[in-house]
Amino acid sequence: MEPKVTRGDRKLHLSYEVPHRIHDAHIYPMTAPNGSTVAIYGHESGIRILWRGGRRRQDRDNHRAGQTSNSRSGNQDVIVIDDDEDMQEPASVADASYENGEEEQDSDCPYQSILQMVEVDIDTEVLHLTVPVMPSALSSARNKTMRSHGLVVAGCADGQQRVLRFSLAPPTDFEKQTTAEQIARNEIILPPSDALCNGVAATIVPSEAVDSRGESDASNFLMVAVITKKLSIYQFAIFNDLAALSPDVEEKLVSLPHAALGVAFHPSQRLAHLLISDASGAIRIYDPLSPTLASARPSSSGSEPDQPPSTSFGRWISTFHTSFAGGPSGLAKRKHLLDAKWIMGGKAVLVLLDDGEWGIWDVSGSSQTSKNIEAFVLNGFLGTHSVSESAEPTKQRRGQSKLAPMTPNTRKAKAEALFSGPTKVPGVAAKGGISVSAGNSRTGQVDESVVMWHNGDVYAIPSLQQFWQRSTNSGGGFGSLYSPGLTHVTDINLRNEEITSISQFDSTSNSFGQMNTQRDLLVSAEHRFIILQTLRPSTPSRMLFQQVAERPASRDQRMLDAGELDLGGMDRMLDNMANGDARPRRVGFAAS
Repeated sequence: MEPKVTRGDRKLHLSYEVPHRIHDAHIYPMTAPNGSTVAIYGHESGIRILWRGGRRRQDRDNHRAGQTSNSRSGNQDVIVIDDDEDMQEPASVADASYENGEEEQDSDCPYQSILQMVEVDIDTEVLHLTVPVMPSALSSARNKTMRSHGLVVAGCADGQQRVLRFSLAPPTDFEKQTTAEQIARNEIILPPSDALCNGVAATIVPSEAVDSRGESDASNFLMVAVITKKLSIYQFAIFNDLAALSPDVEEKLVSLPHAALGVAFHPSQRLAHLLISDASGAIRIYDPLSPTLASARPSSSGSEPDQPPSTSFGRWISTFHTSFAGGPSGLAKRKHLLDAKWIMGGKAVLVLLDDGEWGIWDVSGSSQTSKNIEAFVLNGFLGTHSVSESAEPTKQRRGQSKLAPMTPNTRKAKAEALFSGPTKVPGVAAKGGISVSAGNSRTGQVDESVVMWHNGDVYAIPSLQQFWQRSTNSGGGFGSLYSPGLTHVTDINLRNEEITSISQFDSTSNSFGQMNTQRDLLVSAEHRFIILQTLRPSTPSRMLFQQVAERPASRDQRMLDAGELDLGGMDRMLDNMANGDARPRRVGFAAS
């Protein structure tokens, strides 16, 4: 796949057109054995798996042909036998051979190309796609198997959900078709539902956290949550490696008070809490592993119960509601949720509302200072236009900056344009979402990068921990120098298409010494996916101070010798000569 490349000052815009409609895209949290980044997206007839960057696989046909020619020309004792059965199955990760080095990149537009692509046809449209939350701490043996295979859960248009397994090692061109057929053949189809799912989530939990089945051979468990008119939770036992799942599936159904919009698992390794957002403007936290002791009904005599108390699993933990806003009929109603994600390692929840407002709920209660536990600890607005009338128009929005613009004439206009939400177009439903990616900061602590989009506007917070600390310590102002606001990502050309999802690349792909550097983004639109890549600076960071310490005169002289000195440099050299600098220097002009 060849992209359309557009280079900016510090960004590289790569646009890949595809022949189908993209619904959801994710970057797999584990890197492939050859160093590639694995990206997966769902479309009209299945999923597509992409391997970007890394070392290429060596084609087994070329490798064997080379061995055959060498044996015929040199050593006659070497005999190469082609096994038809072995040719039908892709090579395992241990048998995979790669080229010595990665491909060379253009110095003007350095980007990694798509090395391999596998099209998995499952004969149905994939509307939702998710990858499991990986445990952060595992034993070396388990971690090795987790790095060799991948899992993806697809919510399909036929009312069924599928669990697909694939090898993280990219196949050769000869193995592509066989690999795609093997992935589709080994899929696990969950029980069908009478309604389309609104979201899927998956996580991998250690076996000691899930002991209901008592399978000692299981190393981990895969939990899948599906949101339709109800909450469906499925549990698989993982045996030898990530690709070996138990054929038996435990299913649990939970009734919901309102129609659900999305679901997400807790990022912690030991917790399987579910974050559920619904149409009533509320988020609800549910623990599927928490034991609930059901009290037995007493007998008619009242002395002893008819049956012993039964123990079930699952309980609701807490609920948070959005604020009210004025509706078209003048009646106040709660704001609708577009997306909700765990942040701060699961201690808080970030939500995005349909009017462009975002807010953070402290679900742990550690930093809650207000008596109203449903009040946002931090909040703001995305966009550059004013919002519709709210239920409390005279109340100043929480988080609005008190920093005045430079000129009094533009004070009011700029304040309304910069610190208020976007205009809601009547009859058009707003679209948006949140992407949260965890990684290690410079201090070694876990930090998170956040990307939010509302309709066509994209905003980023490179370091959520620093943003949280500075914003809460400065009284919630988002325009001052001491409390930075969101970064508006303006260099994404969608070509009049809508954003369907945004995923973030790993922080190591662009960590070259800059503080709070925005991660590279994978933006999926309707018929294209876009990679927004940060360019590495031409001058290494360690050389900046050396250049500052260098004398300007010697630098100007060197640039003059190379024929690259500008008029400002000529003025400096002439001033030095007028000030009586006795050092010899050579000033020459090329003859015409």
